[in-house]
Amino acid sequence: MENLRMRHLLAPVLIVMLATACANRCTEPQPARSYFKDETPAQRLMREKQDAADFEALQAEKAYERMSDEERMKGVVYE
Repeated sequence: MENLRMRHLLAPVLIVMLATACANRCTEPQPARSYFKDETPAQRLMREKQDAADFEALQAEKAYERMSDEERMKGVVYE
């Protein structure tokens, strides 16, 4: 009886996993450049600015993670 209940609980999960696997298999991978081929120069400039800002934020996060607790507290006091 317990085994039967477990099968009933796992059946929807397995169906979703199977459907997801089949859906992803039917799509062709596309190079990233194809997403930007119709981009205007202004859009390209904005995307590059956003990429640079994202990279700068990531660098700041990494630097913060490398800091010790004492260094972090000094930053809080001075800011």
